Amino acid sequence: MSEQIERGTEAIGDPAAVSLALAGASRPEADAYLRDQRHHLHEQLSQIHLDVWEKKLGVLLRLATLCVGLAVAGGLGKMVWDAAHSKGLVITPFNVPPALGERGLTGEVIASQMIDKLTVMAKTESSRAFQNYANNWGSNIKVEIPETGVSIGELQRFLTEWLGHDTRISGEVYKTETGIVVAARAGGESGAAFVGKESDLDALVQQAAEHIYEVTQPYRYANYLDRNYDPKGLQQRVAKAAAIYRKLIVGDDRLERAWAWNGLGTIEFRFHGDNGKAAWLYRKALAEKPDMAVGRYALASRLGALSQDEDQFQQLKQASQLFHQGDTADINPRYAIYARTSADAGVASFQGDFATSIPLNKAGAALPDDFSVLARGTFIGGGLLQMTRRHDLGAFRTWLHDLGYSDFPGVGSRLSYDLERQDWRDMLKVEQLQRANPARPADAVTQRLLRNNFDGNRASLAIAHARLGEFRQAEMLVAPLPPTNDPGLRARAIIAELQGQHARADWWFARSEAQTPSIPLTDLWWGQALLARGQPDAAIQKFTRANTLGPKFADPLEGWGEALMAKNQSHLALEKFAEAEKYAPNWGRLHLKWGEALAYSGKKDEAAKQFVRAAQLDLTPSEKFELARMTHV
Repeated sequence: MSEQIERGTEAIGDPAAVSLALAGASRPEADAYLRDQRHHLHEQLSQIHLDVWEKKLGVLLRLATLCVGLAVAGGLGKMVWDAAHSKGLVITPFNVPPALGERGLTGEVIASQMIDKLTVMAKTESSRAFQNYANNWGSNIKVEIPETGVSIGELQRFLTEWLGHDTRISGEVYKTETGIVVAARAGGESGAAFVGKESDLDALVQQAAEHIYEVTQPYRYANYLDRNYDPKGLQQRVAKAAAIYRKLIVGDDRLERAWAWNGLGTIEFRFHGDNGKAAWLYRKALAEKPDMAVGRYALASRLGALSQDEDQFQQLKQASQLFHQGDTADINPRYAIYARTSADAGVASFQGDFATSIPLNKAGAALPDDFSVLARGTFIGGGLLQMTRRHDLGAFRTWLHDLGYSDFPGVGSRLSYDLERQDWRDMLKVEQLQRANPARPADAVTQRLLRNNFDGNRASLAIAHARLGEFRQAEMLVAPLPPTNDPGLRARAIIAELQGQHARADWWFARSEAQTPSIPLTDLWWGQALLARGQPDAAIQKFTRANTLGPKFADPLEGWGEALMAKNQSHLALEKFAEAEKYAPNWGRLHLKWGEALAYSGKKDEAAKQFVRAAQLDLTPSEKFELARMTHV
């Protein structure tokens, strides 16, 4: 452009010559000459600018054309990619007799009825995602590709049929001498035909839909069979579902094998009440697919029923990580929300982080969907248990009221409430109620479920007996528990400790600590036992380890503070009590001991505030006596 401007200025003439010419001219002539030259220069510069803008516009037009071309190419490329990776289930119109078509029962109508029935069956509870069925008519986008007369929808359909891997579902309806036949097939299979009267058309379409469901999504069809709890024909449905799972197990698809093992595991604990065998089957699923989030969560649930705390905790952690990684395309998204919330709450609970786990359980209880394997009651029971372990019975009672309960919703919540209040007698009333169940219930499955329920509470009931000095009954309760039962190991340690058998108690504590190396509860209880023996230094070691495993667990911090008080270091205990309050702000005993430490440190006014706070909260009978003594000192 600078060269063009230079050429434009040259048109005025040589500067020296112009000066000489102007010197010999009159003033009007000189002015006229200069005006003419300026006008000429302005025209030339305007032409130069016009040329530049024309070039710029040309470049922009070419860029725009390129962008449009790239967009079209990208769109076509995406269509080709989608078509090549399409694995849908596409239902084509059925062939029907003209007489049916004249009555409005066209091929599209029959196929649409089948889709409706498949959709209803798909609503059956399942942790696995449902693969949608779609029709191949009425969804054509009427935007034509220029100069071809072909619509985008037609092109997409052509590419999908050419490059894709869709399973095409077809069928026909035809009359016989005795009635009508509805036949359906998926892909290259020979299909199945269902015969009946013309008045049975709807039922025949239902049978055809079930056949298609079994052929195209066998796992979900098995779920449809074993999640229908209508007593009529239940055993036959469960048997057929199990047969489908076993057929998938010997197939070539590892993902299908994993889901099949998972299905058998669910049948085992739901219909046979065998948690041990169910856990074994879930492990088989994980052997096929180690990153199966549903399998990890299901295994953790069965390990929880078996009271295998460490293994359950580890499986929950892995399940939580897998759910949060988002690689859950084969999982029902509604179930994924439930299981992820439950797994997160479980992990936090094992670590004593109840400030995290309780809101998660409340959120789970508020979810709109309800799976029987992960029901609302699961979250309610978990939240109530964790409120007692956070020493917040006020929150326990408030939530029960908000939920509309006038009594405890289950045995577990009642036992945990009594345990926090140290109401041992009321705990044993639960034992009487559980033992009052019929000795021979209606069926073996019910009998096993009742026994599992009672076995899950044996450790807590044994501790209640031991606290009342009923050691023989306590020993009898824990005797049947296997060595893999972690609450049973801790209960044995407590029973020995209360009998003054300290060496035996330490042996059980050590075994429990080795068996649950990631969970703080054993070290907490061991530290409390050592403190009661008058060994504060040894107790602090255990409280320190428990605090490392559960940094947001208030109990080890509170115990640590009490141990420091036992060493006449109440001023150091204040820091531990203040930290514990972050995680259990409504714990009556914590504020009681905090007040005592303040009193011993000479801070009478601050101590009085803590005693007032303790009096507003739940205290055991012994703690109430201690508070009365301290407030009168």
